[in-house]
Amino acid sequence: MKVILAEKPSVARDIARIVGANQKKDGWLEGNGYQVTWAYGHLVMIVEPSVMCKQWGGKWNFSQLPMIPQEFQLTTSPSGNKQFNVIGKLFNECDEIINATDAGREGELIFRWIYKHSKCQKQFKRLWISDLTDASIQSGLNTLHDGKDFDYLGQSAQCRAFADWIVGLNATRAYSISNGQLYTVGRVQTPTLALIVNRQHIIDGFEKCYYYELYAKTKNVAFRWEDKDGYKIEKKDKAEDLKKRLEGKTGEIANIKITSKNTTPPPLFDLTLLQKECNEKFGYTAKETLEYAQDLYEKQKLISYPRTESRHLSENLRPELPAILRSAPDNLKDLAKRSIESIESGNTLGKNYINDKKLTDHHAIIPTKKKLQGRLPSHLENVYMLVQKRFISIFYPDFVEDVTEIIMHIDQELFKFKGSRPTEIGWRVIYQKGDMNTSKSSEETPEGSNVQNSDLAQFSIRQEVIDMMNARFEKGQVLPVDSLEVQEKETSAPKPFTDGTLLNAMRYIGRQVDDDTLAAHLKDQGLGTQATRATIIERLIKSQYIIRKGKALIPTKKGIQLIDTVMPDLKSPELTAQWEQKLTEINDGDLNDAEFMEEIKSFTEMVITAIKNNNSLNGSIGNKTSFGTCPKCEKGQVYEGKNSYYCSRYRDGCQFNLWATIASKKLDHEQVKKIVKDRRSDLIKGFTSKKGQPFNAIVELDEEFKTRFCF
Repeated sequence: MKVILAEKPSVARDIARIVGANQKKDGWLEGNGYQVTWAYGHLVMIVEPSVMCKQWGGKWNFSQLPMIPQEFQLTTSPSGNKQFNVIGKLFNECDEIINATDAGREGELIFRWIYKHSKCQKQFKRLWISDLTDASIQSGLNTLHDGKDFDYLGQSAQCRAFADWIVGLNATRAYSISNGQLYTVGRVQTPTLALIVNRQHIIDGFEKCYYYELYAKTKNVAFRWEDKDGYKIEKKDKAEDLKKRLEGKTGEIANIKITSKNTTPPPLFDLTLLQKECNEKFGYTAKETLEYAQDLYEKQKLISYPRTESRHLSENLRPELPAILRSAPDNLKDLAKRSIESIESGNTLGKNYINDKKLTDHHAIIPTKKKLQGRLPSHLENVYMLVQKRFISIFYPDFVEDVTEIIMHIDQELFKFKGSRPTEIGWRVIYQKGDMNTSKSSEETPEGSNVQNSDLAQFSIRQEVIDMMNARFEKGQVLPVDSLEVQEKETSAPKPFTDGTLLNAMRYIGRQVDDDTLAAHLKDQGLGTQATRATIIERLIKSQYIIRKGKALIPTKKGIQLIDTVMPDLKSPELTAQWEQKLTEINDGDLNDAEFMEEIKSFTEMVITAIKNNNSLNGSIGNKTSFGTCPKCEKGQVYEGKNSYYCSRYRDGCQFNLWATIASKKLDHEQVKKIVKDRRSDLIKGFTSKKGQPFNAIVELDEEFKTRFCF
């Protein structure tokens, strides 16, 4: 008898149907020489600390720390004991075991821990597939892998789990003891929270600045003034003086340049890209999008495995692409037909879309060959149509537009107009008006345009581009200037993170890492995994570290306090980069798992020692220097943090914050003391404006204790 273990009951039912196991038993399906059973996700887990060691129970205190198990003990989840006993009995009585959990690190861990906890010693095989269509399951069963081929993957998965337990639980207890309230700390959770808190600090500390632009209008087309430093004018009087000097002058067209710009079809979806798109278009949270995609994969069988890091397909999938296109839903049938015709005419996908070197465990999210029957619920239909359209689009030609740049001189001052109009719609024909999120603008050709493709009627271009087209400027042409206008503009603070933008920041966290080697590794790994990022966001909300306001993710007072308290190593993406680098080495067989765990233990001992020595704020042991009594609450002391000076009573709600660097100038300690004491500095030299101009000013605190310049 062959036993197949799936990760979930729904997947087990699909596999059972394929192998002919149609007899329902208590916890498994049987027939045709197979017994197909299932887990409920992480059926087996690490025991609570107090079970592993009695001294780790009761009230938390530093004498218990660090908690370093000599050997990790496993147990079943509270609700999964009965099902585990079923699996253990089947494992130990069968002739062959097939691991059919999800094909990835977490799926491997789920199987390995069930296998280990059941004390089974039998060899097993591995089913590794990317979608749950009947054909894929049958093909996978026909080409099973030896389970030993995935031993290194299993070791890396177990090391990740053990390391998260050791560092997370020890740091959580240490900071909770130090601060008198529960502070949960995690390798991925805390750096993610730091992203949100740091963004909020930037927003709170943002000082709005005004700048000015000068426009000259002729033939109803507005040209913007520019010089070698750009188009922003810092001072209003300078803009007005320039306007006054040019009034009554004529303009001369100095140059007209028209270039053709090609935009290729966007990349296929990985999970993060799909979650980001769904958040922007439909307001779905990362968790909701994952749930909907999982439903389309497991239950509907309409898309491939969604928890993928890859945006590419494999070469061996190329012959299957026409069949997938033929399964497109009726409303996309004609569009898919053009993709099939493109393949049949000899057009092949390049390495932007098919590239074995860019693959991870699974290829990009694409539709399956299963035909949609009937209607889906609207939330599933939205996600499914995004996947379908993205897949269909990659076979279409580029979107092409003419970009026109016209230079006009007025009394030797340069004014520029730039605009674009589409000439070939290409892949963008797939996206209806209002359904474009893959380029910066949604453009429609005006009536009377010389563009020949009727599909262009779906897009629009700016009125001034229409005016420019109708005006027909020529090089050397001298024109009257109808009006000159100074427009006041203002800089804006960065926006709070949304689910979509936070996922993107987590995915590309390597850009914030200084170490080139680690940054290169994080470029491929990111912060967390596709499967865990949505869970991390929800955990931060559940822990009351952040809240949702509409789409925005805003840190709470508790979340800000944690990030201001926790030592840099625990909130920095470098830690995740180092771990992921070593876990990859374990997975590749280049690093012994025992060596990695020794490093984790040493790191944890260092963390606990640092926290015991009041090293919570900036990672350096020693007494903090006061820069004076807080000018806001008049009770706390002002101390130096990593990027700013803060009030010691921040846990009690005092939000005083003085940035250490203002306008590219780092304040020295004496200047800080003067500002804290008198709410006003002496004249400070060496500031730099956003335009790169040096200036000197006095820094003072306004009524809300925020900094402003006095000249």
